[in-house]
Amino acid sequence: MKIVGIIIAVVVLLIVGLIIASKRIVKNAKKSQLEMEAANPLPKEKQHLLAYGANIALYRSESPRILPVKVDHETLKEGLSSFWDVSNPEEAVATLEWLLMEGHRARYDELFMALKAGQTFTEEEVGKSQKCYESAQEVMIKQLSFAKSDYDRVDTIAAWDFDRAVNIARWSYIVGYLSEEQAWGYIARAADAGSHFFQSWNDYFISFAFGRAIAYEGDIYDIIWSGKELLKEDGSIWNEFSINRTAVQKV
Repeated sequence: MKIVGIIIAVVVLLIVGLIIASKRIVKNAKKSQLEMEAANPLPKEKQHLLAYGANIALYRSESPRILPVKVDHETLKEGLSSFWDVSNPEEAVATLEWLLMEGHRARYDELFMALKAGQTFTEEEVGKSQKCYESAQEVMIKQLSFAKSDYDRVDTIAAWDFDRAVNIARWSYIVGYLSEEQAWGYIARAADAGSHFFQSWNDYFISFAFGRAIAYEGDIYDIIWSGKELLKEDGSIWNEFSINRTAVQKV
């Protein structure tokens, strides 16, 4: 019994230690973000535009309020090349135009609506998309207190495309594939499209999450924490800016 007690005590201490370490990491990350934001300030209208890329920015532990990122340029270049086949200005422009004009929504919105309607598919037909879609539903209900009725307003995975477009434009500018003016132009187009397609940031997150689940066949557990921050925290960029952009902002 003494041995069991010692083991339990050690496990408890380890868990407490992990919780403390995790909180320290989060605190340090937020401090680093604030320092970068203070060193690279942007006017509110440009921060508003970047809000449409906040999902991926926070997922990568970057600030969604500025253009610079913590990752060095060479690593960013390697990532653009490996994951996006973007290695020069022409490929950056082609990818951004595809995301804004077509994207994964052109291929997967029909499947998304079929899944919403209750149709079922085999793995041979849709890969892991249906399984990931069902998992995403459950996770958002449990972790973000969404109801199934919240999903009714969302009929596209377009936010998955727009959020990525904001970040591809941001990274392409950082590595020199786009001028700053070009980057803001693409970011503004993504923001305008997001404002047109969605009525709330809740809808935007749901669309992004289902896009990740269906098109990427990805688990959304690793983006839920950013969803919590964006939707629940008072100081988040989404709680500062409306999803609706009633007029085109000068960028």
